[in-house]
Formats: sequence, C-alpha cells, structure tokens
Amino acid sequence: MEVPDRNLMGIFSPPALSPRGTEAEILSGALANPIKADRLRRDLEGKRSVLIVSDDHHRPTPVRTMLPHVLEEIISAGIEDGSVEIIMALGSHRPMSDREIREKLGSGIVDRFRVTNHEWTNPDNLYFAGRVAPGIEVWVNKKMREFDFIIGLGQIMPMDVCGFTGGCNIIIPGLCGPKTSADFHWVRVGIPAEEVIGRRENAIREAIDNSAMAAGLDAILNVILDGEGRISGAVYGHPVEAHRKGVPLALDAHTVLLPEKADIVVADGFPFDIEFWQVNKALDNAALAVRDGGVIIIVSPCYEGLSATHGDEIRRVGYRPREEILRLVEQGEFTHRVTAVHMIQVAEATIEKRVTCILVTDGIPPDIIRKVNLSYAPDPQSALAMAFERVGADASVAVLKRASETLPLIQEH
Repeated sequence: MEVPDRNLMGIFSPPALSPRGTEAEILSGALANPIKADRLRRDLEGKRSVLIVSDDHHRPTPVRTMLPHVLEEIISAGIEDGSVEIIMALGSHRPMSDREIREKLGSGIVDRFRVTNHEWTNPDNLYFAGRVAPGIEVWVNKKMREFDFIIGLGQIMPMDVCGFTGGCNIIIPGLCGPKTSADFHWVRVGIPAEEVIGRRENAIREAIDNSAMAAGLDAILNVILDGEGRISGAVYGHPVEAHRKGVPLALDAHTVLLPEKADIVVADGFPFDIEFWQVNKALDNAALAVRDGGVIIIVSPCYEGLSATHGDEIRRVGYRPREEILRLVEQGEFTHRVTAVHMIQVAEATIEKRVTCILVTDGIPPDIIRKVNLSYAPDPQSALAMAFERVGADASVAVLKRASETLPLIQEH
C-alpha cells in the first residue's frame, strides 16, 4: 500500500524491547521468583499428578519454549511422566490437529506426555465447580478435579473482552463449558470498550478470576512478547497476583502513542490471522485510534473464514446494531450467546461510531463479507482508495502493524 506523505500520520507497532537476558534466563528467573506462591517444585511436594493447561493455535504464545522450564521443575519434584498431562485450552475454538499440537508444543513433548484437546460442548467432559459472583455457573473440564496441581501457560497482552489476555483466561474460557462461557462473556455487554481494554481491574476480569479460582487453578506462567515476538518478560505464581504484576510489563510492550485520532486506520491481523473471530482483536484496537465517522481497513488472510465454530450464526444474523443483537438474544436466535457478544464488539467498533470497516482478505468470499454488513476490497490499495472516497482526499492515515497486539493511546495535549 502506498500512502501519500501528506496523509500519513505514522506507522505504529509494538516496540522491539531490549530483553533483560535470554528467553531461557527470563523464564528461569520467573520460576525462581514466584509471586505470592512457593516455587513450583516446592509446591509439588506431596503431589502426585500435574495438569498443564496450554493456550491453543489461535495464540502466538511460545509454549514449546516455556514447557522445558516447567517440566524441569515438575520432574525435580519427583513427578513421573505418566502423571503429567497437557490439555489444550481451546475455549470455543475447533480441536487442534496433531500437526498443530506438535508445532505448538514440540514433537518431543507430544511423544513423551499425554496431550488432549478440551471439548467445550461435551457435557460428559465437564463438572460443576460452583457458582460465583455475579451469578456465573462454573462448568469446567473435569480433568481439573482429577489432578493434584493445575498450572496454566499463556501470554499477557491488552484485549477488548476483559482488558488483558493471560492469567485466569487459560481456564475461563479456555477450559469451560458453553453456559460458563456465555455467562462471563455477557458481563462484558453494557460496559464501554474504553473502560475495559488495557485495564486490569474491571467487572469481567473479576468474573474470570473468581470462576477460575473456584475451578481450582493453582498457578500460572505467563510471558510478555515484544514487537518482534520475543519473550521480553515473564511472571510465575498465584493466578491473580502474578497476572497483576505482569500487566505493567505488557503495557510497556504493547502501547503506542498517536498524536490524535486518524480519519483512516489501516490494521493487519497478524499474528491472529486464522479467522475474523480472532482478527476482531485488530478491529477492536483500531477503533481506539479512528475518529467517529472514519474508516478502518483490516488486512488479514482469515484462513478459516469468519469463524470455524461460530461462522454459521454470524452469516445468518450479520453484524447489526447492539439493540438488534440484544433483541435477537431475547428471542433465542443464538445457539451461543458468546457469538452475540462478539457481534456487539464489532458493533461498538463500527456501527456505534459510524465507522466503515473495509475487509481485505482472500479467506472470506466478497458476497459473504457484504452479507454480514462489512465492506470488501480486493487489495489494500483499493481499500485505501475507497476510504479516501468516503472521508475525503485530505484524510489522515494511521497504520497499525500487528494491530491485534497494539494498544493505541492518544497523546494528551
């Protein structure tokens, strides 16, 4: 894409930080300095089994780099290989293939330990862990009650749904059932995006933390990645307190400053390109940087279309104003309310701000893009031309690279 110099506000992306040591040193240091917890190997004294919960192929978390350090602690505590299992926290995503699991964890790990996918819609795989405020029924994978110790592996970065990824997200929604997923996501409805994204303390984060702790999560190891995808920081320890300590590190790694809101924001979805359901993270962030009535251009392959598991509902309903989505929920039009929450997020980023979203992708047919009430362009340059036509030739353009991982803030003058 060529943007005229007079229009270009700037190209913004997460900074490439100077790491405080090698990735191995950062991970070992985190495990050696637990937050509000004992060191893992001491916590495992007297325990006989460990469940490691890993995020899935939708996330760039370098789990294959993290696992050897975790396993060293587990083995040093005398836990045998046969008493260690790894479960992929899919949330409502499709199951991972053997190839994808091997890419995520490493073939040596897969051949050595039992690895399973979470099945969120299979009631036989769930158990009821109780009810927590504000009235959430906590249904989680029954493996959580079959193992003596549960540790979650993930990444901390800003996101719209609950402020930040990581922490207790590995269980809620990672290992929960449809009822729990719908209950906690629904807390997000009615809360403005600006009061959630990039803020650790909010109502939905509290609901997630309460639910995961009730389910039995014991510890987390979370990493922070810089603008080049390298581990720049890590925290280990209590699922809530360690996450709190990691959030400031994530803000340093993902925040960019814009002089003002732009008329046009161009955003790529990398590395969350698998489907529009994930690329929505880039749209959420781009919405913070665009003025009301502006244009957001999303560029992403969307390899698996709108969504592998929620695509049918999105195609049937289409992106609509919040009020219409809420009415359809009341009428029972959604199989899963989590789909409705996603659609409300898109409405917040576009319809409610009178923002046009132009999608550049070869993963979703143009007629489907238009059917769900988004705009389509065959390439980025064509999309920019469309945007100039809508908001004027003098429009300012901000480019967000790795937009899904970029938290754009407007400088105070």
